[in-house]
Amino acid sequence: MATIVGGLPQCLLAAAMLTTAWLSSGGVSVWGQTSEKTPPAADHASSPSVPANDLHALIEQLGHKDYYVRQRAQEELARLGFDAFDALGAATTHDDLEIAARAKYLLRLIRVEWTVKSDPPEVRRLLRDYEAQTVEGRQARMRALAGLHDDIGVGPLCRLVRFEKSLLLSKLAAVELLQERTSAGPPKSAVVEGVRKLLDVCNRPSAKWLLTWTRMADDPAAALDEWSRLVDAEQASLRRAPSESNSGIVAGLVRFQALQLKRVGKAEEAVAAMHRLVELERGDPGTLAELMTWLVEQKVWKAVDELSQKFAARFSDEPNLLYLLAEAYAEQGQKERAEETATRAFQLYPEKRPDQLSHHYGSAKNLRRQGLFAWAKREYEYVIANAPVTEDVRLLFEFTMMLHDQGEELEAAKVLENAVQALAKKTDQNAEIAAEVSKALQSRIHFHLACHWEQQNDPVKHREHLDKALPDGESDVDILIACYRLPNQSPEYHAKILDLIKKTALQCRDRIAEEPEDDEIYNELAWLIGNTEGDLDEALRLSEKSLEIRPEAGSHYDTLARVCFAKGDLENAVKHQTHALELDPHSGLIAGQLKLFRKTLEEKGKKP
Repeated sequence: MATIVGGLPQCLLAAAMLTTAWLSSGGVSVWGQTSEKTPPAADHASSPSVPANDLHALIEQLGHKDYYVRQRAQEELARLGFDAFDALGAATTHDDLEIAARAKYLLRLIRVEWTVKSDPPEVRRLLRDYEAQTVEGRQARMRALAGLHDDIGVGPLCRLVRFEKSLLLSKLAAVELLQERTSAGPPKSAVVEGVRKLLDVCNRPSAKWLLTWTRMADDPAAALDEWSRLVDAEQASLRRAPSESNSGIVAGLVRFQALQLKRVGKAEEAVAAMHRLVELERGDPGTLAELMTWLVEQKVWKAVDELSQKFAARFSDEPNLLYLLAEAYAEQGQKERAEETATRAFQLYPEKRPDQLSHHYGSAKNLRRQGLFAWAKREYEYVIANAPVTEDVRLLFEFTMMLHDQGEELEAAKVLENAVQALAKKTDQNAEIAAEVSKALQSRIHFHLACHWEQQNDPVKHREHLDKALPDGESDVDILIACYRLPNQSPEYHAKILDLIKKTALQCRDRIAEEPEDDEIYNELAWLIGNTEGDLDEALRLSEKSLEIRPEAGSHYDTLARVCFAKGDLENAVKHQTHALELDPHSGLIAGQLKLFRKTLEEKGKKP
């Protein structure tokens, strides 16, 4: 979709600016894709496909007196890749220093290239530069893999569980997978087979967690008993070796345990596990907010109260925590208490200094993501009212796009009209800049008014406001798409819009050349092409690139779905749009597009 947060239409952007492949050829396949709808099992057994004696011989040849024998053995082991991983790991402590050194070298190479030929494109994008990521970056890739459709990320995550050199990261990979499936039933049979083939010989705690998960379908009672022991063991591990675990990992295991207990009807034990989460929490702002969010989602109100009382001082100082508490009250029907708590959150930073305004802006973004639009609106309005308009064009666009997403077009236009009026009062050295910004905002006002009249089924006023939006919005992707879709166009008008679309596409390509790591530009151009005309294969590549840079953006999956829809690939359109809604569950535009795609697919006699 046209970006809701972070990016700008080109007309507003211009105003604001005034202010190693060796392994991939080796036939290694830890988990490949065999069909569109059925998650595949592992392609090779958990034990190496090469006989142990042959592997031992190759390892020994790494220390052969003949250089060429050593090199051939090294090349063969490199070709085997992950199949040789365990043997190479054991060889790193070999008495022969040459063998140990070459084994360490080969292990480093295996870890550099985490993708294999059979990986689907989405997996390859996420793992392509995995080795270059920080711990936080790697965990983000793990989270994105866990959220991929049709379980295609399960195999690669098992690969990380088994082969990641960091025990901590191995555990994080397993927890990300489990957290994505906390509320789901037992894994499918093909997933069970794949996990067991790959991890049966692995003794890491994280492998044991996933293997226990696969036994949930066979004997849930026994699996849950085992799970309790695993949680206790990990909590002991955290006390004994804190560098190899963290409280988030333990909490993730308990969270999974709680929902599995709930799923099998053990409500009291599930609630006890949820209360254990409160006991485990140490009050770190990040983990505290995450736990609070989860407890609200699960509607465990006693645990919510217990958490807010345990960390009352922290709650009193953190707007995000207070807003979560307000959401909990609202969910329980306590509207007055909810509003009182939300007002306390809003009033925490009463001054108008930039540092205090930044807290309000952070609250506005969090509330938008949570779907708490009324409170988000108040926060946005406060920041906009107290920040120089020429410095917050991005903020204006972000706020009005939130309103647009919720169908509040007149309100969006009003916000921009107020900004234009404020700009008109500029008489200092920024007056010229203000005039340029004002022109860009005027085009957006008419865009929102056009959307309003389209909602009212008034084609005359719809067209009238698009005509007014176009002169100063010739490079605004949203305006161009709306003009392109106008019915009953004359050939001359259609040619004019196509010319502007081509011109804007060229500008986007120039911006990509200047800022090749800006995911929003790739997404914007893909959205433009996918909704109008152009090279749809290029649009697909652009959309995939945006997701490679920012793999958890719901708006980017929305664009990918639109491109697939334009290409006639309705199954993938529905699939990607469904994932977009999972990532941004409160988006009205994304939900509307999913409804359209599903309806179109059904009309063609197919099923998603």
